[in-house]
Amino acid sequence: MLNKLTTNFKKIALLNSKKIYMMNYLVLFITSILYGIYIFTVSLSQNIGFQQILKSSPYTAIMFIVVLLNLLVGYALWVKGNDGVPNNKKNRFLLRDLAVCQLIVGNIFSSIAFLSTYITFKNQPDNETESHRNSLTGTVVVATILYVLCFFLLIRLSIH
Repeated sequence: MLNKLTTNFKKIALLNSKKIYMMNYLVLFITSILYGIYIFTVSLSQNIGFQQILKSSPYTAIMFIVVLLNLLVGYALWVKGNDGVPNNKKNRFLLRDLAVCQLIVGNIFSSIAFLSTYITFKNQPDNETESHRNSLTGTVVVATILYVLCFFLLIRLSIH
């Protein structure tokens, strides 16, 4: 029974890996747009400007940085997805890293999307075709550093 379930999951994962990968950057874009709408709504309801909101609420300012990082990572995933993402250990590590980064800054939906893609890629055979230049790695490394910095700033805000 479990073997049949695993086999069915692998078939579904092979068929839907591109859709699940696409879900990653869509979730990043959609959550960023929703946060922008939230800030715009707060700005209108309180009759204050965007800069005033960021000055008055450090949490909102930090989360705005996270939103900008999400847009950067989402764009990198979108561009890389058009080229076709090879399934190898390095890219699976990047997906796992992004899942952890999203989790520590509180983006649960994005974290679930990245974990789903990681599991999907893990259940597929490895691709040996490696691109000569992987722009995704540099973007993820810089984003990871900035996500961790935002995490520590959020922790510091919650302590004081």
